[in-house]
Amino acid sequence: MVQMILSDTAEPSYAVRLRFHKRGSLTFIAHLDLVRTLTKAIARAGIPVRYSEGFNPHPRLSFSSAMSIGLESDYELLDIRLTKTVDPELLKQAFNAALTDELQATEAYLPETKFTDIAYSSYEIRIVTEGASAALADACQKALAGPVVVFKRSKSGDKDTDISGGIRTASVTYEDGALLLKTVLNADNAGFINPEYLVTHLKNTCGILSGDLTQERYTVLRTGLFFADMTLFR
Repeated sequence: MVQMILSDTAEPSYAVRLRFHKRGSLTFIAHLDLVRTLTKAIARAGIPVRYSEGFNPHPRLSFSSAMSIGLESDYELLDIRLTKTVDPELLKQAFNAALTDELQATEAYLPETKFTDIAYSSYEIRIVTEGASAALADACQKALAGPVVVFKRSKSGDKDTDISGGIRTASVTYEDGALLLKTVLNADNAGFINPEYLVTHLKNTCGILSGDLTQERYTVLRTGLFFADMTLFR
């Protein structure tokens, strides 16, 4: 077991933030399953996590945001509240040793920001579809420049909604036989935009992903989280 502890006491607010990636088969587990997986990994690693009080105590973990099932990410953030002060780098090593290559921390540090300050997320969406070409990429680019109307669920009810105001940037190119969509979307609690909405819009307007289901596919990778001024969130 990695010896990470520097002191046997820590303030109740003391935490270490981990940036981790979630790839491969682990993209198909739901957020609650991810929480359970990490809880068990933290216990195996001997990380001195702080627990809540009451009849059903649970580890004090905070996530930056929940990703939809099937989406990969190179930029997930987790705050672990601790009972003891630790060396963040050694904590990261212990965390990684308890998990698979598909779920690994790439950074560990003491947080100085709040997750509520996250304003945007960036994504890369690779679309393998019949008829993929530079011309189709141009058509998709134009479709994303106008109103982007999707069927969206909200607290006020399900309805067609124009989400174009939540799209900060979007560019579509043709690369290696596929369409590559790079986009920056709203990620705050009030106006979060699911990147799969853009795929749905392009399917409805440009006909992508309408051919052979065994040959066509797309992947979504989150590449970053940002403040409102587009500096990288840490």
